[in-house]
Amino acid sequence: MKKTALLLAACLALLPTVVSADVPGIKDGDQLTREIAAQVRDISTQELKREIERNPDLVLIDIRTPSEVEGMGGAIKAAQNVNIPRGWLEFRVTGHARRKDTPIVVYCGANIRSPLAAHTLQQMGYTNVRNYADGFIGWRKLGLPVE
Repeated sequence: MKKTALLLAACLALLPTVVSADVPGIKDGDQLTREIAAQVRDISTQELKREIERNPDLVLIDIRTPSEVEGMGGAIKAAQNVNIPRGWLEFRVTGHARRKDTPIVVYCGANIRSPLAAHTLQQMGYTNVRNYADGFIGWRKLGLPVE
């Protein structure tokens, strides 16, 4: 529990300070994420473990920044785990996922940005996209392999 709290604190420390104000007709990040999350298919930790073990075509995309990856102690260990920060996803993903049906799982630290990234990939035309909602914090909390 203490490790998880430290990881969460490290993750939150890396997030910019957000000032949220109600603006008529404008959705804030939390509202937009909630709406989009309903349109994105999630994958459980057990399902992700099975996919990593059995599916060599799986592209696991970590959308955290390199400093977040380092600050949180690594990334999920997988054959094709690529770090593409959220701001570069649309520009770099095709270098790793060359077919529209490529199996893709997107994750971040705590399921804050990954639903948005998964939705973006769907809008780009990818048809086999899932979101790992437990994120790196959930994976590490369970003591699963990291690199």
